[in-house]
Order: sequence, then structure tokens, then C-alpha cells
Amino acid sequence: MPPSQQLMDPTNGQSQLTRKINLFAWILIACWTLLIGVSCLWNFQAERKVLHKVALAEAQALIERDAQYRRWGASHGGVYVPATQQSPPNPYLSHVPERDINTPSGKQLTLISPAYMARQVNELAKADNPSFRHAHITSLNPLRPENIPDPWEETALRSFEKGAHKASAIVTIAGKQYLRFMTPFLTEEPCLKCHALQGYAVGSIRGGISASIPLQPLIDASRGQTVGSFAFHGLIWLLGLGVTGMGARQLARSATAQKQVESELQQQTLLLEEEIVDRRKAQESLQESEAHLRIVADYASNWEYWRLPDASFLYMSPSVQSLTGYSVEEFCNNRELFYLVIHPYDRELFRDHTHIIDSNGQILPLEIRILCKNGDVRWISHICQQVYTPEGLPWGWRASNHDITEHKQMEHELFEQTEQLEQEVSERETAQASLEEMNHSLEERINVAVTDLRDRDQAMIQQGRLAAMGEMVNNIAHQWRQPLNNVGLIIQSLKFSFDAGTMTHDELEREISTAMDVIMHMSRTIDDFRNFFREDKQKKTFPVSTTIHHALEFVSAALSNHDIQVELEDDESVTATGYQNEYAQVLLNILSNTREACIERCTVAPRIHIRVATENGRSAVYIRDNCGGIAEDIMPKIFDPYFTTRTPDKGTGIGLYMSKVIIEQNMNGRLTADNTIDGVEFRIEV
Repeated sequence: MPPSQQLMDPTNGQSQLTRKINLFAWILIACWTLLIGVSCLWNFQAERKVLHKVALAEAQALIERDAQYRRWGASHGGVYVPATQQSPPNPYLSHVPERDINTPSGKQLTLISPAYMARQVNELAKADNPSFRHAHITSLNPLRPENIPDPWEETALRSFEKGAHKASAIVTIAGKQYLRFMTPFLTEEPCLKCHALQGYAVGSIRGGISASIPLQPLIDASRGQTVGSFAFHGLIWLLGLGVTGMGARQLARSATAQKQVESELQQQTLLLEEEIVDRRKAQESLQESEAHLRIVADYASNWEYWRLPDASFLYMSPSVQSLTGYSVEEFCNNRELFYLVIHPYDRELFRDHTHIIDSNGQILPLEIRILCKNGDVRWISHICQQVYTPEGLPWGWRASNHDITEHKQMEHELFEQTEQLEQEVSERETAQASLEEMNHSLEERINVAVTDLRDRDQAMIQQGRLAAMGEMVNNIAHQWRQPLNNVGLIIQSLKFSFDAGTMTHDELEREISTAMDVIMHMSRTIDDFRNFFREDKQKKTFPVSTTIHHALEFVSAALSNHDIQVELEDDESVTATGYQNEYAQVLLNILSNTREACIERCTVAPRIHIRVATENGRSAVYIRDNCGGIAEDIMPKIFDPYFTTRTPDKGTGIGLYMSKVIIEQNMNGRLTADNTIDGVEFRIEV
């Protein structure tokens, strides 16, 4: 709908205004409802707080009354009453002198404590009136089991020990709400008569007095006031709704009448404005067409101009200043400036130029240089075309000049880079020929070096095997020392028995059998060492535990000779794939290094711990000692060939190097070492 029709339709405006008034009224009603609700809730909470304070005051009064009653009884040292079934002698006062006395008439009296008196009074009152509010004394260390605190009372008593002076809370008991209040019960001088044996002193917290006040009677008593408060707020809310509705209705009527008067005035004004708008549109249409053409030319990035036959300018775009540094006014005031900005080398070309037209009928530009006001030289792409009047007479030249300086610079740089690239290609071809010749010579030298390195590795491995054989000979000596001593003792025993004439045939057979057992054990030792040095031909899967046990048998005598204890954390299910004898040789190398370290450092209670495990589907063996570890600056070098910290007569430095070659190159595993708290730990992963 046009604006004129909207203004002439008062019904539309009235309906919009009515909707706004109704929306405002509903917002006012919502705010009023929220205000009344908040007020009602605040009053309800205030009544609850008053109810809580009344219950708390009643509990405090009840506890104070009970405390005064107990204090009176304690000040008199208790009260004597006839000993009956309801008041039998108190077993918890058996330590009190004269707990039981007899009157001159022979009637037996017994002493009851203040707590007992208060309890009997409360029980009597509770029997007469079940809803009677009573206090309860309790303690973390009560004399009577009946005075053991419930969970809430225990929590309150522990808070008193931390410095709290009272405790209160609203809890639900048997489906009903109660206010529970508790204060600490301090030990006074009269209290010590009954409670001194419990370790209490004057001023210490002996326990607490708690009171439970039912809240339902107070809630019932305040229900009438609560209902009245809700009714009062409801009445006020309804009154506010009525006033708001009546005000909104009256405001809508007044706004409707005012809207009708305004609509009539707007209709008359609109007729005049429409006539003025029609005339203004026709004038603006003409001005807009001219302005569009001017804007297109003024905002062109190229240097545009229209030069008349008399060398004056009918139009020149403002972009000329950003290109040449000269303003439009300077060109208009000095007609010679147009030729002065042309570079001297290009002026003759520009003065007599004629554009070439390609096969598609497009004008090819002329590329010339110009001199800027600041002395810079820039390249432009010039295109011009002659303009004629409607009568066909010459009307000057229309031209466009585009800045191509960056394009020319890129062409120059590209030309230089092309020359440089051609030179580099020539140099690289020469270098390639020289490099191929060097590669041929280098390949021969590398082959010779690799062969030499392989020979050296084989020599080192052989040297390592010889060193291991020397170590094995040493172990054989340790293994044979004790059996040889046994054989020597047997021979001496035979000689002594023969000289003494006491030798019997059975004794001779027994000694010969024992000697033969020792000799067979020594023979098996030779077979074990010979099998150990037998070279494995192919990889196979072997149990790691068995290999470790064989290695320990070889060095057990040498370790025992130096009191080195071996701890084995075994797992017989762990297996590895590789060369079993070479794997055992690695174990012996590590055990030998560990033994030498313990001997050199004189370690107290030397110990070697071996653990077998499976990690990520591979076997892992950890060998850890307590011999002080390896210095941090030496640790990275321990697997280097010929590196050793011992004297030449005690080590060659190839044992660990050969072990690393065996594990990592021959068996595709990993051998590492790390310091621990008191030693070093080797890890073999295969």
C-alpha cells in the first residue's frame, strides 16, 4: 500500500496504536504480578524466619531451665530419695561415698545425680503429655548407654571441641519437622563428684544439652496469618489489574480521537507533497544523468582527457595528478606542459604517432615514457581516438593513458633473471660433469672403506669372542676349584686309610664312586662351555628364562666367590627369537661388567637383580645392580668400541659394543642402560 493510502486509512493507524496500548497494558500487568508475587514470597519467608526464631527461643529457654535445674541439684551434691524400683541405687555412682544411707527409722535412701533427677522429671512430664518439649543431655563419653548421642548430636559435640558455642538445624524426624538446638555442657566444681573418674576438669566440655522443638504446632498457629497475607496480596493484585484495564481502555479511546484529527491534516499535507515530489523527480533525473557521466570519468584510475583542436582541454580526469604529479589546473594554464612531460627520447614518436589496428579491429596502444614532477620516469600505455561534432567537423582527441611502469620493471627483471638462469644452467652443467666424475671415484673409495669397516667389525667381534673365552676360562677355573679340592681330599683319604690298614673294599668303592661323580660333573661343565661357544646357524625361538639360568650357572661360582647375591624375578612364558648362544654371551658380558664394578668399588652387600617380562609383544630383561652407577659424562660412551674405564690388563672395551651389535643388528632388538638410585640398569629388548 502506498504511503498516501496508509495515511488516508485511519483504521490501520488506530489498530496499530491499540495494539501498542494493549501490549503496554500486558507488560504493566506482568510487572504488577511479579511485584505482588515477590512481596508475597518475602512475607512468607519473613513469617518463616519469625517462626524459626520463636522455636529457637523456646529451645534456648527449655535448655536454660533444664540447666538451672541440674545446677541446683549439683550445688547440693545430689538428692537422697527412697530406694525404689523407679529409683534404684545408681551403679554409676558406686565410687561416691555414702551413696546409700539409712534413716534413723531404718528407711533406705539412695543418692541420685542431677542428670538422673532431670531425666526422671522429663520422663514424668512426657508420660503425662507426649507432646511435652524436653531437653536431653548427652556426651561423647557418657556414663549411661542411653545417653549415647545420635548422629546429629555427635556432629554438634565435635563442633564444640573445635570452639563452637551452639548448634541448631531444622531436621525431619518420623515425617515431621523439628528444630534441634544444642549447647555445650561445661564441667563445674560440683560435677566432679560424679564425673571426676572420667577425666574431666573444671571448665572442660563434658557434653551437651539438646532440645527438639516440633515446628508443626507453630506452623499451624501461623497458618491463619499466612492465609490472610495471601488473600491480602490477591486482593491488591486484582485491584491493580482492574485499574490497569480501565486506564488502557480510556487511553485507547483518547488516542483514537487524536489519531483521526492527525489523519485529516496529513491527508491535506500529502496532496501538496506529492505534487512537489513529481516536479523534483523530473529535475533530479536530468542532474543524475550528468552526474553519473562525471563520476565515471573523475573516478577513473587512468589519465583521461579530451583535447580540443586549439590544444586546450575540454576535460581532464583528476587521476593525472597521482600519475604525473601535476594538477589539472597546471595543464589547463600551461598548454606546453602536455609535451614537456613526454620523455625527450619519445617526444618525436608521440608527436607524429598513428595507432596500429590489429586483425580484430582493436587499437594497439603506444608505450612511451613521461617525466613526473618529482623527476621520476614512468611508462604509460597511450590510446587516443579523434572525436567529431554531430555535423562531422573535427572536435579534438579523446585519449586514455594507463600506468604500466610496474609491468615494464617486471619485464626488465624477467629479462635479467633469464640471462642469470642461462648462466647458472651453464655452470651447473659444468659442475654436473665434474660431480659425476667425483661420484665415480667416491663410489670406489666408499666400497673400499665399507670392506675395511666390515673387516674391522669382524676382527672386533672375534676379539670380543676371545675375551669372552678368556672370561669363560676364568669361570671354568672357579667352577673346577671346589671339585678339584674334593677329588684331592678323596685321594688323601684313600692314602691315609691304606696306610692305616683300615681300608675296606666297600669304603674303596664308595670313595671311587664319589670321585667319579665329581669328575663327571667337571666333564659336563666342559660340554656346557663348548656348547655355549658353538656358533648359531639360524635364528630360532628360545625361552629367555632357560638362557638366563645357563648364563648364571657359568658365573655362579665367580659371583659367590665375591659374595655377590643374585635375585631373579622370572617368567618362564617369555620367549625371544634370535641366536640363543649370542644372547647368552650378551648376558655374560653384562654380568661380568657388573661383577667387576662391584669388586672395584668394594660395594657393601653387592646385589644383582634380574627381571624377565613381556612388553608390547617383545621380551624385556632388566639387569640392575647396586654398585654406584655410571658417571653422566661417561654414560653416552659405554657402547662405543674400545671405550673402557679399566686398565688395559682388565678390559678391552669391546664387550658392551659387541653386545649392542648382537642385540640391535643381529637380532633387531634394543640394548640400553640408565642409572638408578644406587646403581645402573641394563635393558635387553628382543
